[in-house]
Amino acid sequence: MKLFTGKGIRKHGLALLSGPKQVAEVLQEFPEKCAAVILEDRMSVPPRSAGHGIDASQLIPELFRELDLYGTDSPILLVNATPFEQWNARRWPPGCTLFVPFQDPANAGAVIRSGAAFGVSQAVLLQEAAHPFLPKSMRAAGSCLFRVPMATGPSIKALSQKGPPLITLSPRGKDIATYRFPETFGLIPGLEGPGLPPGLSALESLSIPMQGNVESLNAALATGIALYVWRSGLIAP
Repeated sequence: MKLFTGKGIRKHGLALLSGPKQVAEVLQEFPEKCAAVILEDRMSVPPRSAGHGIDASQLIPELFRELDLYGTDSPILLVNATPFEQWNARRWPPGCTLFVPFQDPANAGAVIRSGAAFGVSQAVLLQEAAHPFLPKSMRAAGSCLFRVPMATGPSIKALSQKGPPLITLSPRGKDIATYRFPETFGLIPGLEGPGLPPGLSALESLSIPMQGNVESLNAALATGIALYVWRSGLIAP
C-alpha cells in the first residue's frame, strides 16, 4: 500500500498496475519490467506470467480489495519503477521533446499516453509533475509508460531557450494550424490552473482555436491536440 504514494514508489522502485487489458499488454510486451503478479486466492495465474517465471502472490479477498483501487476484479501487476535518468539539456534527439509539468496524476498519465501515440522522442518529467507510476497515472497511461523514453528535469520555472526551439501552449499564442514545427524542438504545456510562468513568456507560443466562451482546454487534452497537429504535419503529402 506504500506504492500508492510517490514517496513509496521512489523508495521501493516498484509500482502497481491494474486493469486486465493493461496487465496483459505489459506481461506480453514488457515481461522484463514485471516483478510479480498479485491475485485474489480464487484467481488463476496469468499464463504469460508463468511462462516468464514471474512470481505470483495470492491474497484473501479482503486484502486484495485493499490493492484493487478501481475494482477491476482481476490480477494486479507489480512492475519495476526504477528512478529515471536526469535530463541532459545538451542532448536533443530529433523530433519532439515533451516537457511534463502536470500535478494531476491522471493528466500526467494521459499526456504520456498521447506522447507514445504520436511518437515523441522523449518525455521530461519536470519537478512539478506527479509521479507517472502513481495509480491514477498508470490507469491513464497503461503500457505506454514503457513506450516513451523518460527523464527527470528541472522546475518549469528553470527552463530557458539555450538549445533547440522551445514552444509553449497558451490561449494567447499563434494559431497552431498555421505553424510549421521545426525538426527538433521542445513542447511545454502550462501547469493546470496557473499556466506558464512569466519567465517563459518570450518563447514561441501556440494556441488551439476554440469557439464559444470556453477559456481553455484541459491541459493534457490540449497537449494531445498539439502533438496530433505536429505529427500530421510530418506525414502530410
